[in-house]
Amino acid sequence: MTYNPESINDTLKGLKSGNKRAFSIVFDHYSSQVFHFALHFVRSEYDAEEITQEVFVKLWETKERINPNQNFSAYLFTITRNIVFNRHKKKVHEWNYLDYLTAFVRNNSSDTDKVVLYDELQTLLNEHISSMPERRRNVFIMSRFKGLSHKEIADQLGLSVKTVEVHIRLALKELKAKLDNDYQFVLVFSFLSKY
Repeated sequence: MTYNPESINDTLKGLKSGNKRAFSIVFDHYSSQVFHFALHFVRSEYDAEEITQEVFVKLWETKERINPNQNFSAYLFTITRNIVFNRHKKKVHEWNYLDYLTAFVRNNSSDTDKVVLYDELQTLLNEHISSMPERRRNVFIMSRFKGLSHKEIADQLGLSVKTVEVHIRLALKELKAKLDNDYQFVLVFSFLSKY
């Protein structure tokens, strides 16, 4: 059965009742607006795309709350803003936790222990970075060790900024997976954050 709404109001009613075609129409119509709204907060196209997907997943999960007679753009932007703020809050908690663990290690280790541990972790880190695909390794080193911005890396390597962001994200994901000991990961992460 073909779904032919006469207005956005009809489309929202269809979405509210669970019509997948109506959802597709809403996504096509509003996803660009949501993306640019999210991008204003996160400054990363990759993150803005993830947030946009999350917004529309949330919209589908809570479709019965839609009021077709109210300002739908404002409703979508509220969902987007809440997701952005929740992500930010989570990052703040993660950073606070990392700061706490790093401080704990620093305050409860002798200087000799720190030097030995740092050397061991640096060796381990270098091994894992060396095993990355060449392009990802180069992007990661330019970002974390040379302090270049995503735009500078993209320009130097002839890549898009989005591709650079993806390489960095994948590199960090690989390191976290390989350094499966949380204690080691926190320390390595704290060293990486200095660059």
